[in-house]
Amino acid sequence: MEYLIVAGIVLSVLLLTVTLSKKNKQTPDKHLILYLGFATFWQAYFYLETLSFLQASPFMLLGKGLYLLNAPLFFAYVYVLTTSRRLTPKLSAILFSPFAAYVIHFMYFHFLVFDQADLSIKSGLLFIDGQLALSWLFFVILFLLIEPVFLVWFYFLLKKYKQRLLQSESDLSRIRLRWLYLLFYLCLIISLFLIPASMLSLGGGLVSTDLLPIMMQGATVLFLFIVGYYGFRQTTVFANPALDLTTEDQMKNGSYQRSGLSDGQAAIYHAQLLTLMEEKKPYLNGELKASELAQMLDISVNHLSQVLNNIQQQNFFDFVNGYRIKEVIKKMEAPKNSHLTLLAMALDSGFNSKTSFNTVFKKMTHQTPSAFYKSLTSSLQEKG
Repeated sequence: MEYLIVAGIVLSVLLLTVTLSKKNKQTPDKHLILYLGFATFWQAYFYLETLSFLQASPFMLLGKGLYLLNAPLFFAYVYVLTTSRRLTPKLSAILFSPFAAYVIHFMYFHFLVFDQADLSIKSGLLFIDGQLALSWLFFVILFLLIEPVFLVWFYFLLKKYKQRLLQSESDLSRIRLRWLYLLFYLCLIISLFLIPASMLSLGGGLVSTDLLPIMMQGATVLFLFIVGYYGFRQTTVFANPALDLTTEDQMKNGSYQRSGLSDGQAAIYHAQLLTLMEEKKPYLNGELKASELAQMLDISVNHLSQVLNNIQQQNFFDFVNGYRIKEVIKKMEAPKNSHLTLLAMALDSGFNSKTSFNTVFKKMTHQTPSAFYKSLTSSLQEKG
């Protein structure tokens, strides 16, 4: 057990050092520093607890409440990373109210109850003068529920983040979502194991309470390892890339009720957009953003988004990449390009990577690029 805790402390200190050494720290960096600092402190406390330094102290119960900070602090980091917003006082109050309630509850019992009562802890439950403390049982239940609640919230954050990206970016190859989804599924799997195990351990159940801390610390080490692994592979873990995201207010319900754009004007913008795409071919710019395309049309990003969603029935990502796919197919059909590889054609058409090209091409044609090209070549040869 001690080795697991030491490994976790070393990992968190290493990641904290890397993040602290970054120049031009952004808001997500600061939240990650706060979370990693907390993870280091929490595990150091846990280490002291395993060495029985706090066994005779009622403050051991206060330290148990640190668990209620783990999910909120990491969620706060993901929130500012995916929304590019700061935490509001209201949201901060919601996130940290469980821990605040636990501290107030502990202080009440510490000053008014503990000195006058006989305390005992059996299988994770607190007994006062031989009676189960119901208010403490409430917090035990809260300990079990806090991770699933934040996981659901985490999921909807990722879903909205991806929607905003699709409305604003034409290339997602440099915007790594995989590590966030991996962390989400890792947390989900951990919760599916730990929550039933915790429930079975209460009251002297089927799972030993000695096994739970080992399982939790093992999960913590694995979690920190995943963050560190992706952190060293890609910088987006430790900083939010500069994204020009369509705001939630602009996308709310897809209605654009307050945009002020009439149907007639929207139709004009749509026609101008299609003309621009055909004549200027801005999609050949692999880094094209919604704000840049809106600037070419001399309209707002919100109006562009409204035209695409309501008239074109596409998000910005699919709209731009549809033109890129058409461009690739034109190059496939041209005999003068027979010496080019599929990747060369894709790069010339506005794609920035083989992976993004293959993914988008298969999504839009329901075939892989190689299969489509082979079929197209055979068809052209038969006609020739």
